[in-house]
Amino acid sequence: MQAARPKNLAGKVWDSFYKPGSRYFLLVNDVLAIATVVSVLSLILETVPALASYQMIFDVVEFVAVVIFSVEYVARIYANQKHVRSYTLSFYGVIDLLAVLPSYFGLTNLTFLKSARVLRILRLLRMLRLAKLAKPRKSAHDVADVQRMSVQIYFAALVASVILFGTLIYVAESSYTEFSSIPHGMLWAAKVVMGGVPQYMPNTLWGETITVVARFSGLLLFGLLISIVGAGTKRLLLGSDK
Repeated sequence: MQAARPKNLAGKVWDSFYKPGSRYFLLVNDVLAIATVVSVLSLILETVPALASYQMIFDVVEFVAVVIFSVEYVARIYANQKHVRSYTLSFYGVIDLLAVLPSYFGLTNLTFLKSARVLRILRLLRMLRLAKLAKPRKSAHDVADVQRMSVQIYFAALVASVILFGTLIYVAESSYTEFSSIPHGMLWAAKVVMGGVPQYMPNTLWGETITVVARFSGLLLFGLLISIVGAGTKRLLLGSDK
């Protein structure tokens, strides 16, 4: 029987990013997830005027994050060398590029470009999907396991929405004291997305547009929540189908 051909370097790199169960898959995705969360948290806190004295720490975090994400982007292109165009033009390919592009241009002092880095939070949705694929096959049809994953996806989408819309309203309304930092914007976004009445309303056309989109996203998330709760209630009352 002929031995299997060893994979080349590109194949091994591809496995580390896309093949659950490979030797370095969990390590690579854990490192990227931690780097994503820390960098986004740093960016959010960086906009708080009271934390201006910690700017050096924020700069160090950003530098390390850019190095990690740059290596990842190059590695993904190398792993997809037969389909470079399809990766670079894909949704996550664009997100991966936006994770580093503003910093490389040296224009991070501009509010819009600096805030564009918060799109890194969307990378967590890809990692959550890959984590689902990494689960053992024997639990693939377990109703409880599927429901837990649905709850995780809901909360991940909710957090991502609050951060994204909080950042967008901060960019659009940054000249007003009510939206003087991303945390202020996130508080506003949380109320809008979850159907509440925000204390402050936008003053610009862009701000009003963001409000409408945030409300619509909140309705979509509410529909997802109803579906999850309905499935859980059905399982609790009627039991799961064998």
